[in-house]
Amino acid sequence: MAESEKNYWRSSLKLRFVGYILLIISLIDFIDILIPFQFMNPVWELQTIGALVEHAPLPLIGLVFIFIGERNSRHKREIYLLQFLSWSSLLIGVLLILLLPLGITNTSRINNQNYVQINNQSSQQLSQIQQVKDLLSKAKTNQDINQIFKSLNPNTNIPEFKNPQEVRSKILSQIELLEKNVNNQIQATQKNTRQKLIRNSVKWNLGALVCAVAFIWIWYSTQWCRIPR
Repeated sequence: MAESEKNYWRSSLKLRFVGYILLIISLIDFIDILIPFQFMNPVWELQTIGALVEHAPLPLIGLVFIFIGERNSRHKREIYLLQFLSWSSLLIGVLLILLLPLGITNTSRINNQNYVQINNQSSQQLSQIQQVKDLLSKAKTNQDINQIFKSLNPNTNIPEFKNPQEVRSKILSQIELLEKNVNNQIQATQKNTRQKLIRNSVKWNLGALVCAVAFIWIWYSTQWCRIPR
């Protein structure tokens, strides 16, 4: 055997060893990602899909290294292990494809949850604004109106106003500005949250599809280890 060929097989054996190490590390990562289980939690499920996709290159590289050289310099028992890894690649690829509808469904569920949560958080502010409106409508005297204005500006030294209509106008202008800011904040938060969710969902679902094709390709290209010999 030529020296260059010997070097090739030495390098192949080293890569196979590294491949097995990468698979062991991938298995540890996989267990860490899944535990603790929170099935039926759409946020956990979508983030788990994302974590699996982002960690998928490690086992893919490991499998490529392991299958280098096909049957050459293999023990018979290792062939059985290769057959198991080959079929496992197909199983993982199919599971990743089956996760796509779950990822899409969870994206819609999370979007609805975020919408309700943001509205619930902002409803408290809007409720406080409405309370001020109600107080203002019930205020009869200058003192009542001045007290409402001071409650809206607790850190400001405000003189007593003699003209109640002037105070009403100031309070109403503050309320309108505050209400407008709250509504703008609600819309901006909903928009940013939705964009981030959709961006991550598209990235993870497309990544799952690409990884699924890669795993199935590994299964297809390793049929040599599944053929009896």
